[in-house]
Amino acid sequence: MDLENNILKEKTLSVIIVSYNSQGYLKSCLDSLIAASPDLDYEIIVVDNNSTDGSAALVKKKYAHVRLIQNSSNEGFSKATNQAIRFSSSAHILLLNSDCEVFGGSLEKMIDFASVHEKIAVLGPKILNSDGSLQLSCRKFPSFFTAAAHLIMSSLNPNNSFSNHYKMAHIDKSRPFAVDWVSGSCMLIKRAALADTGLFDENYFMYVEDTDLCRRMWQKGWQVYYFPYSQVMHHVGKSTNDGQTRACIRMQKSVLYYFLKYNKRSIKVLLTPFLLIVLGLKIVLTFLKDNLKKNKDI
Repeated sequence: MDLENNILKEKTLSVIIVSYNSQGYLKSCLDSLIAASPDLDYEIIVVDNNSTDGSAALVKKKYAHVRLIQNSSNEGFSKATNQAIRFSSSAHILLLNSDCEVFGGSLEKMIDFASVHEKIAVLGPKILNSDGSLQLSCRKFPSFFTAAAHLIMSSLNPNNSFSNHYKMAHIDKSRPFAVDWVSGSCMLIKRAALADTGLFDENYFMYVEDTDLCRRMWQKGWQVYYFPYSQVMHHVGKSTNDGQTRACIRMQKSVLYYFLKYNKRSIKVLLTPFLLIVLGLKIVLTFLKDNLKKNKDI
């Protein structure tokens, strides 16, 4: 489908929510959108990845204005998002995790800012954790060494210098600025840019697809910005219904694919065995940490 020709006059924004067994959070997410009452011509599209908790039934019963796509299996984030983008009809697309809640006025501010900056393709708002603390949602493209150090050290000491550098922890975030990539948990994208770069790479089932898309945006001459004047709250990890170890395995598969995708024709590909060791160690550390926590909770 021609994405540029799919822009219809009556819609400014399509809010896309991929849902999988997160009914309670999905309800809060949809309620926050309704409460925010964006002063925009917008639509909401929920893609349900074969949830078994009644999520699809909830949307049908309580949110008749929401467009629902029901999959017969869990298609993952990238494929489900692409489904909704092709189904949508707007100049701007907002990806929103089902475990996010939108603050009033935020969507209008993002659209206004993106509209007056022609080269900005992707915009990420300020994201808050459940306790109101700042989520480090804009990051650098990591070098091989920085990525390896972050993967290992984040399990041992989350506040280590490698992770802080990668997460841009010490950079002033009070004003908009260009960044390498922003979190796909809440991300505004211009349809015209997607028509230029292509949709999400469906080889990523979940995780790292946001990094990949932003990288392709920069390669095509578009820009990615962090925009703190809009805010959402993100209850981290509640939209996936995965345990920490399973989520970590999914993440490391995506990291490996990302590395090979961009380095298969580079001498860096020779570092693949070392990367496999690092990724395996990350999974082991996560497994041990996860089980230690479970034992403490007993």
